[in-house]
Amino acid sequence: MDDPLMIMRTVLQMNSRFDLCSTTRIAKVFSGLVCAVLLLAANPARANLPGGFTPVVTAPVTTGSQPFGRRTDRYLDNGILHVLLATNGNVDSIKYLEPGRPGTPQANGVEMVSQFGISNPDFGEHAQIYFYWANGMPDGSRDCVYFSAVNTATNIDLGFRRVFNPAVHLVPADVELHYSLARGNAALYTYLVYDHPARYQIYTNLLPCPWMIWPVAHDTTNFLCEKVFIDRAVKTGLSLNGTPQTRDALEPNFYDFQHAVNLPSLPKEVYQMTSGLFSNQLTGKYSYNVDCYKFGAWGRASDKNKVGQWVVLGSHEYMDDGVTMCEYVQGDGLLYQVGSSGAHYGNRVMSVDNHADWTKIYGPWALYFNSGDSGDACWQDAKNQALAEARAWPYAWLARSAVYQPRSQRATVTGRLVIHDALRPGASSAGAWVGLAAPESAVENATNNWQFQSDGYQYWVRAAPDGSFTLSNLQTFSTYGGPATFQLYAFSAGTNRATGCVGEFSTGPFTFASGVTTNLGVLTWNVPHQGASIAWEIGYPDRTADKFRHGDDYVKPGLYLHFAAEFPNPLEYTVGVSDWSKDWNYAQCGYFQDGNWMEWPWRISFNLTNPPTAGDAALTLALAGAYQVSIAIHVNDEDKVLTRLVPALSGGNAVNRQGIHAKYDVEHVAIPMALLHNGANTITLVTRRPNAFSHVMYDYLSLELPPSRPPH
Repeated sequence: MDDPLMIMRTVLQMNSRFDLCSTTRIAKVFSGLVCAVLLLAANPARANLPGGFTPVVTAPVTTGSQPFGRRTDRYLDNGILHVLLATNGNVDSIKYLEPGRPGTPQANGVEMVSQFGISNPDFGEHAQIYFYWANGMPDGSRDCVYFSAVNTATNIDLGFRRVFNPAVHLVPADVELHYSLARGNAALYTYLVYDHPARYQIYTNLLPCPWMIWPVAHDTTNFLCEKVFIDRAVKTGLSLNGTPQTRDALEPNFYDFQHAVNLPSLPKEVYQMTSGLFSNQLTGKYSYNVDCYKFGAWGRASDKNKVGQWVVLGSHEYMDDGVTMCEYVQGDGLLYQVGSSGAHYGNRVMSVDNHADWTKIYGPWALYFNSGDSGDACWQDAKNQALAEARAWPYAWLARSAVYQPRSQRATVTGRLVIHDALRPGASSAGAWVGLAAPESAVENATNNWQFQSDGYQYWVRAAPDGSFTLSNLQTFSTYGGPATFQLYAFSAGTNRATGCVGEFSTGPFTFASGVTTNLGVLTWNVPHQGASIAWEIGYPDRTADKFRHGDDYVKPGLYLHFAAEFPNPLEYTVGVSDWSKDWNYAQCGYFQDGNWMEWPWRISFNLTNPPTAGDAALTLALAGAYQVSIAIHVNDEDKVLTRLVPALSGGNAVNRQGIHAKYDVEHVAIPMALLHNGANTITLVTRRPNAFSHVMYDYLSLELPPSRPPH
């Protein structure tokens, strides 16, 4: 081995947190080292150490200048990757040479980035890995200028900077873009640092970028990596030989995309193929949206070429808008990493307090490359690599302690969440999301709720079966300077009728000492209710509409145009008879029939036996998303409107953007018991503005009854 001390440090770091090679953390360092060496020797390309490290390639990391077309680029090279960086910091080329193969990556490697001039027409503007700071140029990486290099014995970090010019730029911040390559690594790390001095103008009402956009390599017909990989849980709407395709399958090739067409009835991001295996079928980037916190890797791989290319995350702490933030991450031959929250699915714009000094680091994340017998093998390796990156976080090589605290300075928070729900005794904290974000007004649908925070760091983890949780590696300083102040939030993610709770738990505020573990003890969430008993429920609370019909194929383009072939108008749902997974749709929007949009009333029919005769019942609508909608609510008389509900939180256009949720909202509607009958009843929900855009996605609905009056 070239550098046993380097391997030993890696094993010590791994053992200190994960016990991968021994059950004793310090006393068995030597046995851990032997275990790691055996792993590397047995399968050097699949060791899944941070950065994809392998001792098979011992070449030092080098940097310098190299001609590229009519300009001169800077390069990084470690014998596995040869990276060319344009003068503005965009990535012109990454050549990957599988560890152990002869030659050099520059001469013998596989090109992993789209190149100009390969096809006619070219791949649009997509011939570099580039960044947006905001929606539109030049507010992006094309204005960067090289400014520094950090060169150690095993790692080189190159930095490019864009200084804010108010006459040109939208984003009033100085932005640093960095690339880091280490010896023996099959991953190129990248990260950004945003700096907003107090003298700069207020940073508000801007799209929440940065975005990294990676156009993948191709020839005139095929992408180098023909298959996309995210998950197997969602059907994309594409079908191959009659088999529905999921998001770990073949995608239309480059030629097919170049000859695809738009349809006037669908968004411009949706394409109809006119050639190839998927001719006459629809696809687009919105078919690849995910809740980013739930994924550590996504990308592409090839059964034919035996290579893979991946975005791999070590942490989500820098992402905005919390654990339910949704965004698309690939599609149409592009890979994306949303450094913050993106601009879709109800995510809010970036804001920084008035006249404030503010600095935040986005990343690092890894551009990871691998080889394998199949695309699936590369995919499994990429998921393993995501675990390795998470275990190594925060990275010891990133010496930016002013914005990226080292492990020794970070805090840990532990505790146990207990849920008491008088009306839903099966509610459980098992698998609940527990998080730390900035304090806010404690009103769940407030605009400063954690779903909309963009200027700080957030930390989330799923609770163990007994409700215990550990939030580790917390940065203890604020992006505004001084100690960070956090609020603890929790919400339940039910998986069936019994579990799950509406709403969220909150406690705090807290500050945490650097390098210290704080045990918050037992935190009890007494779930509030509007009534004394539950008459009926539809769905279960998990903040998405995924338990209803189309919950596994909601990313199919233009799905809303075909609801008339599946559902009656009005939709009829009978409590106790209907099956919400089949009879309740994931979204209520307009009803498109015979070329026209019309209203689509949804009726909920139910029976009450000797209900209370006084007081108000409470109709609870937990909304997974809403957009430009008001909901007319009728009770036993469709000629009279009890109320028109306008959700407090709306936005994101999730139906049109092929999502399963946007931003979560809870609404309670009081229904006088005088309007409800002993026996049969019907509540009708009607969304106004009948079209594809105006819609509501329900997460969970229930009717709670007031207490009965005691007999005299």
